Formats: sequence, C-alpha cells, structure tokens
Amino acid sequence: MNINAPKRTYNITGDREEAPGVKTLLFFSEGGNPPFIAGQFITVYFPELGVPEGKAYSISSVPSDKGLSITVKALGQFSNRLFGMRAGDSFLGSDPYGFFYSEEKDTPLVMLAVGIGITPFRSLITHALAENPKRSILLCYGNRTAGDIVFKKEFDELMARFEGVSVRHFLSRETAPPVWAEKGRMTIPRILLLVKELEKTEFMLCGSISFIRDMWQGLRASGIGEERIYTEAFFTN
Repeated sequence: MNINAPKRTYNITGDREEAPGVKTLLFFSEGGNPPFIAGQFITVYFPELGVPEGKAYSISSVPSDKGLSITVKALGQFSNRLFGMRAGDSFLGSDPYGFFYSEEKDTPLVMLAVGIGITPFRSLITHALAENPKRSILLCYGNRTAGDIVFKKEFDELMARFEGVSVRHFLSRETAPPVWAEKGRMTIPRILLLVKELEKTEFMLCGSISFIRDMWQGLRASGIGEERIYTEAFFTN
C-alpha cells in the first residue's frame, strides 16, 4: 500500500443502523465522488492514531448510487472512530481501488461471507444483477445469531425480485434457528450441495483470515481451480 498516494476528504451525510454495533455511513467527496468498481474499497486515515497506512473498508454502495457508503462494525480503534461519526463529520480517505470482482457477466457466482465480511457483497450482487438480471447468484452468509445479520431485508427483496438469487444463512450459536436459517457453521461440503453448475461457478470469499483459509483450502481440495476463487480478508484494527 502506498501511504503517499493522493488522499481526499469525505463528508458524511447520514448513517443507518444495520445490526447491533454495525452501521452504514453515507458520504460524498469534496470535488465530486471518484468512480469505482463494485467490490473495491477505500483506505481510511486517522493520522493521530499513529497508523500511517490507514485501514481499508469495502464500499457497500453501488456504482450507480449518487453517494458512497461503507458499512462498519464497532470493533477496533479505526472502526470505533468511524462508528461514532454522524452527518456533518468528515474523514480522510483514498480513492477506491482493489480487485475483488469477477470480470465475467454470465458465470454462476457463489459468495461466502461471515460477519462484517458481507459488506462488499451488497455492492457486488446489486451491480451484477443490474448488468444481468438472470445471473445465478448464491450467497451463503454466516453469523452467530439472527440478530447479527446485516442487510437481511435487502437480500430478501433481491431473492423475491430475481429468480436466480438464493441466500442461505448459517447461524453458529442459535440452538433453535429460524426456519429460513441453517444451524451451525458453513462448510464447503454443505455449500457444494447447493451448487448446480460446479464446473462453471466462480467463488468469492470475504471474512476473517481463518475463514478465508478454511474455505479456500476446502474449495481447492474439492477440485476448484485457483482462477475461480476470489478472496478478500478483513482485519480488525
């Protein structure tokens, strides 16, 4: 990461709660919003925290939106600082960058996320469907409890609108999960039972380093080529 890269000021226009301890910040850039590709992120800088490289946050808005947004969980010094911000506040950040996206338009997609790792998938799924409403997309999302789920209403609405979209929730600490959720952690064998066109499917993984490692190793052991696996690890700071 180039700590000398150009930085810009982002001004917050609003926020909304997504789950306990999780909220989305809506903002715009002075001088006009920079273009971005769904799946990219920005780096946020708080020089007073003594971390010159800053911390990366995936963009949760869609390129067609008027403004930008990131979704943060109050965990770590950077995220707690952002979580406490309101309309009228501002922060220093980079232009969007990163390569967590597929360049294909028609391949089936399987997206695997845990916790706040769901953030880029809101942008990716919505944008992919705008380009190809018939695209097959399976989102498998792991959380501890039903109350921890982020963007549930939005994903439910996408399932209702688009025939090719399916969302499966995995809840690791619910003894009696809701009827729409699976009990326990997601595993690759459980996921692959849901995949219809395995030889064509691309896989996108986002979450903690340990989650990425376990899912990647499971996919590779199941014969999925590296070129069909995209990863984005989230770090707490």
